[in-house]
Amino acid sequence: MPSLMRMICDTSKDSGVRSDCLWVVKELACSVWQMLVASSEQAYQVLHICMADPTDTVKAEAGAMLISLIDNIETKEERKPFATLIPEVSAVMAHLAASADSKQLNTLLQSLQSTTEVADFFKSHIGSHILPVLCGIAKSHKDEAARKYAFEAILCFLEGKTKAMLKVPNFVEQAVECAIFFMIQLEDDVEAWAAEDEDDGEDDEESHTFGKEAVDRICRSAQKVEAFPPVLDILKQAITKLFQSGEWKQVVAGISTLSMIAEYVDDEATVLQMMQGIKVQLGASHARVRYSAWGAVAQFSEDHSDVVTADTWVATLCPEFLKGLDDPCNRVSLRAMEAFQHFGENVEREDLEPFVQPFMEKLGARLQSGNALNQKKAITFIAVIAGQVDDSFAPYYAPLMPVLKQVIQSTLHKVEERTLLGKCFECISLLARAVGKEGFRADAEQIMEAMISATKVANLPNNDPVKEYMMAASERICATMKEDFLPFVPHILPGVLEKFTLAPREFNGENPDAFNDDGNEVNLTLVQENGKVKIMIMYSSEIQDLKGALECVHTFVEELGGAYAPFVAQTAQALLPVFDFTMAEEIRDLAFETWGQLCGAARQGGQVQVVSELTLEFLKRVLPKFEAEELDQQGLKTSADGITVCLKKAGPGILGNDQVRHICQKSLTLLGESLKRRDESGKGPVKQQDEDGDVEDDGDDAEEEQALRISLCEVAGAVMQHHPDAFVAEIFASYLQVVQQWLGFA
Repeated sequence: MPSLMRMICDTSKDSGVRSDCLWVVKELACSVWQMLVASSEQAYQVLHICMADPTDTVKAEAGAMLISLIDNIETKEERKPFATLIPEVSAVMAHLAASADSKQLNTLLQSLQSTTEVADFFKSHIGSHILPVLCGIAKSHKDEAARKYAFEAILCFLEGKTKAMLKVPNFVEQAVECAIFFMIQLEDDVEAWAAEDEDDGEDDEESHTFGKEAVDRICRSAQKVEAFPPVLDILKQAITKLFQSGEWKQVVAGISTLSMIAEYVDDEATVLQMMQGIKVQLGASHARVRYSAWGAVAQFSEDHSDVVTADTWVATLCPEFLKGLDDPCNRVSLRAMEAFQHFGENVEREDLEPFVQPFMEKLGARLQSGNALNQKKAITFIAVIAGQVDDSFAPYYAPLMPVLKQVIQSTLHKVEERTLLGKCFECISLLARAVGKEGFRADAEQIMEAMISATKVANLPNNDPVKEYMMAASERICATMKEDFLPFVPHILPGVLEKFTLAPREFNGENPDAFNDDGNEVNLTLVQENGKVKIMIMYSSEIQDLKGALECVHTFVEELGGAYAPFVAQTAQALLPVFDFTMAEEIRDLAFETWGQLCGAARQGGQVQVVSELTLEFLKRVLPKFEAEELDQQGLKTSADGITVCLKKAGPGILGNDQVRHICQKSLTLLGESLKRRDESGKGPVKQQDEDGDVEDDGDDAEEEQALRISLCEVAGAVMQHHPDAFVAEIFASYLQVVQQWLGFA
């Protein structure tokens, strides 16, 4: 290290060599920061000299080295000797921003996108030195990457030390100005934009998207520290100014800002005010303004469905949707149809029914247009209506079914139109529900055969959308057809059970591309095994597929009852791996409930031996969870609920006295431990505030413990329901003792 420092300070050396040495020290900062802190005066002088160096590479690497050092120093006191270098960092940034080559500037800006420690170090100089330079770069630098890096640094400061940044005069105002600057970076060629086939062209305008996401990050940060109201006031002023400008790009930025802040607004009056502003823009003369306004309708429909779908707003917006279907710009019309999916699924039946006929008149033309994208959006629109108005949609079954069949025939073997095909199946299943078993009977076999054929098409991708739509459609059709659905189960079930094999996989150095799936979120969980911690990952879409498959099987078993008995063994075998699913308790909960349904189906089908085998296998796998050393309230509750539903569905004559005693003793032990934790928590010390004034809240733990105790008590209820004699003989006295103890406390 001393040799490196000497070489860095030797101005006779080549600037490239010196900057490389600075880079090496920067990269080693996580290991050598204690050494640099121990000789802080020397380190300070080296950085001071280098930031005054005439060469840009040395200046930039010196600034980056300082920031890396600060990022690794653990205490404020140890960071303090370097604070007087902050104005020099600002000066270096300003100097590099004026350079013809932005490479060195970007090096320094990227280093600022760091941690809470860096934000804390700079916080006293943000308003005076750092923010003015960063804002200038973000809004006016010629290099797009530099502009983004500068604004990203501002956002990182806000996220790192939110309370401190919100106290900096005009920090939020300037951050919002930067966000608006990025949001108005839109293409001027509106005709080319309108002619695009895809309806996601806005995603191609990266600066606009970056600006929108920045607004969301500003709001999220403020919300976390309960400081959103003053930020909202600043945003309202900015939105008003944008709307008043009359320029289409500014108006789009204003609407986009409204969309981004929707989820953080909890005041109904404010939501109504915002929706009124959006409603006006639905009739704007510029196509991109109307497009953005429909996007805002979709967003507010998701975040404030109770307000947006109230009867007064339904009466206001449905006529606007009718106009949207006739919009002269097809891309805007598609956006309106997409918005209806989010809006319509929460509208009450009686509010929507008056508009069904005019909607269907316009959608019929779209459906027969021959354009796949128009058909896809129209079918989704129709499916939403059918789902909401239910049997009152029956009159449209006869004219719609031939058209949907035609679309199915034309897309059945087109791999590129799998989403359209899937949406057809979804829509038909909703039509089936509307007309009921008798109304759908004539078409049921043809539709189910088409669904089965769709799964046999060659060269399908792993994420084939038809499978997802088909599972949901099969659920609805099964619920409609009841026992008449049984002949189709052998053909549908294998594809559904295939999804049960989806499971988390370990992330390690051998699969670095595990996160590279654009648009698909990755879920992570830490699992301890043999003293080692493993990182397990699974895509959100895979979790949803697994959940959908479980729901599908659950519906089959529930609707078919004893008729499902021939498929119980096959389903149970496929279901077993899901018992060990670690990513989401709701998945295991649904798996356990489905297992209970299988017990019920076997019982109804007269397969008493199978019921016994299913029950004992379940207990063998789940009861050991009650003895795990690591406390997991949610996992224990899921296991207890699973035992309860399994025993209730299995019925009488399954458990012996020893098994009754074992199950109940384990439940009682856990119940006692939970009560002990509750009592100890009540005696604990008063919670201390952290430096931001926040107090740790253990209310969630108390609620989880209460829910666990209730579930453990319900296990005993399930045992008593079907094995009362064994319960009284083996364990009643122990439960009576607990009840008497509780009554004594009361």
